[in-house]
Amino acid sequence: LRQALLFFRPGSSVVSRSPAVMSSLAKAAACAVALGLHLPSLVQARLGDGINATAAAETFPKSSEDDLVKAEATIRLAALIPGGAARGVGYFKNASVQMAASVSGIDMKGHEYLATTTQYADTCCASCGSVDTAKLVQGTDYHVVASAQAMQNHFGMGECCWCGKAESSCGHESGTAPMGCTSCAKGRFIKKLPYGAPIQGGDELFSKEFNIVVADICPHQGNEAWCPEKVGQVNTFGSKNHFDWAQPPAGFDNFYFAFTPMPCAAEIDQRLGGGRSATFEQPSSVEVARGLRARTHRNPRS
Repeated sequence: LRQALLFFRPGSSVVSRSPAVMSSLAKAAACAVALGLHLPSLVQARLGDGINATAAAETFPKSSEDDLVKAEATIRLAALIPGGAARGVGYFKNASVQMAASVSGIDMKGHEYLATTTQYADTCCASCGSVDTAKLVQGTDYHVVASAQAMQNHFGMGECCWCGKAESSCGHESGTAPMGCTSCAKGRFIKKLPYGAPIQGGDELFSKEFNIVVADICPHQGNEAWCPEKVGQVNTFGSKNHFDWAQPPAGFDNFYFAFTPMPCAAEIDQRLGGGRSATFEQPSSVEVARGLRARTHRNPRS
């Protein structure tokens, strides 16, 4: 897998690779599958009869085409999993891919802010008071997100990263949205990636609005490419805001997400502790080890 990653550059065409490289990619996919890295629900957006798959058919048999497309998706996933190479700025500096220099000109569909997106996974003890992310939204239409450190960079308990709240300088003037722990918002995905890569799948993801609640943090350390550290700073893709989704909806990719802060639904508010005082209790040492350490180093995309 590591060898294949050296060959891989996001957004490159399958037909531009040599047979030797294709063999490495296919082997990497098999290796990744064996290691549990190939998660069908995560790579689904990269499969099917997309641009790469169609072009590859001219050179490779159908079975080889499918293997290669799956290999590309798997390798891309591996680079963007928590702790992966694509979480840091070095990956994109070395990659032959066109990246967005800014987010200006993107239609935000009437919403106030724009964010880049990645994904991680549910955790038992997120940074916002050791919240269990799966239980928090179970049976609701909400999705848990970890907001970028810049969006919740006031820590009453000291330095990053427990129980962050939005600084007073967050807002429209700075461009950094005030999305600290227990904040909610409503928004929609924009059919645009922050780098050059084919967009796969249908339009269902872009036709509906989604409710989100912040229950975790995406710290700058370990996520330098995506999560700004301070208010007003931008990430590698020109965005001042970023959300790491614990369990994103079907069809997810690193699409931009336009959103507007909103009050949380009563049920979510109640689960967060009513007045939310319970959310900001001092975490235990075990919770720190399981939660914050995991977020710092874990801290994708399909």
